[in-house]
Amino acid sequence: MSENVYPRVLIAGVSSGVGKTTISLAVMAALVKRGLKVQGFKVGPDFIDPGYYEMVTGRPGRNLDSWMVGQENTKSCFLHASMGTDISVIEGVMGLYDGKDGLDLGSSAEIAKLIECPVILVIDGAKIGGSAGAIALGYVKYDESLNIAGFIVNNVGSNRHESMIRTAIEKATGLPVFGCVKRNARIQISERHLGLLTQIEKGNDSEFADLLAEIAAEYIDVDGLLKLARLSSKPLLCRNDMFRQTDSLAKVRIGVAYDKAFSFYYYDNLDLLEAAGAKIIFFSPIKDEQIPEGIDGLYIGGGYPEVYANDLQQNKEISLAIRKAIEDGMPVYAECGGLMYLAKAVEDFDGISFEMCGAFPVECKMQKRPTLRYREVVAISNSVVAVEGDILKGHEFHYSSIKNIISNIKPAYRLENGLTEGLIYKNALATYIHLHFASKPGIADRFVEMCRKGKVLV
Repeated sequence: MSENVYPRVLIAGVSSGVGKTTISLAVMAALVKRGLKVQGFKVGPDFIDPGYYEMVTGRPGRNLDSWMVGQENTKSCFLHASMGTDISVIEGVMGLYDGKDGLDLGSSAEIAKLIECPVILVIDGAKIGGSAGAIALGYVKYDESLNIAGFIVNNVGSNRHESMIRTAIEKATGLPVFGCVKRNARIQISERHLGLLTQIEKGNDSEFADLLAEIAAEYIDVDGLLKLARLSSKPLLCRNDMFRQTDSLAKVRIGVAYDKAFSFYYYDNLDLLEAAGAKIIFFSPIKDEQIPEGIDGLYIGGGYPEVYANDLQQNKEISLAIRKAIEDGMPVYAECGGLMYLAKAVEDFDGISFEMCGAFPVECKMQKRPTLRYREVVAISNSVVAVEGDILKGHEFHYSSIKNIISNIKPAYRLENGLTEGLIYKNALATYIHLHFASKPGIADRFVEMCRKGKVLV
């Protein structure tokens, strides 16, 4: 048993779109301004918001997803990332009680109870007054085992409006309002088809972080939130430590594609690879002419290859090097955007086609409607991350589809509906499914071992 006490607070919303990302970032920025080490987390499968946490806190943002990784492993991920910090700020997903298939599983509420964390609920005050009290009371009464400790109201129009809403909420619930944030057009993050512009595209913007901290200082009782987090936090017990380092064998070198086109990674995946004996070497398929020297395997994550397709097409040297590495039997794991990059071509939203690596004889086409869902799959072939029969959990979020899959390509997984998914060629696996390696810690161990074996076919 490990016993750890880490101050923590979860900022949830009554629904999507109430401003919980901006408020969470503002609170993180204000805490950093106080000289604190802050760890940001996102509930659920999200890559973009955690990137902004890193911009503000200087620490990689993390995810807590109990559906994908299970309850004990979720606690292990939380404790691992929180070590050496002063406070953890967790941003919820959708509405407080929204989980998989409309149930509690994987919801912000479940995560809060799992890590015994006080909840601050964000309410959009733009078009309501005294009704905010009814909304607040309903959320408190819906599950009284949940520690809803207070509220923040966003989009407040005036001092009178603030007084009306604050009085209604505190009278109805007996709980404090920790802030009423006035309507503020200064905080805007550009969006595109998968969501916000990524942090790596925006760049490290100190002015953005400073502005967030100013908004928190003006409108939010940050000292009150810090006191709540410190007083409410109890020892959190966890029965496993997935991140214990393996040091009995020499390190293998795994090249990880990371740039504006490829930035969607769970940092826990990278940590689990390191714990299994890997040294992570970052490289850019946009800028670098060759893959890193002396690497034993490649990990190409998701991102926006369709947005940077022309840049990727022009860098033929590295695409040829990756294709040759795959032909030579190098273990390669590619997710979503990585799959698109390993295809022959990507056709963008305007119907313009761009050449990619060509390691797999398929083409990908952008489409108007997204595919967005959790996935539980069964491995039907041995691959660099699984053996036949393994059950894996992950999620899909993409706007592209494979145009012309060839029947003799080896599939990786069988889906819940009986269809197959994923492409295997030699020691390369390309799939639309993003796996959280903590869902089955053996994933990282197997990939590292395959990299250690080299060209031995799976």
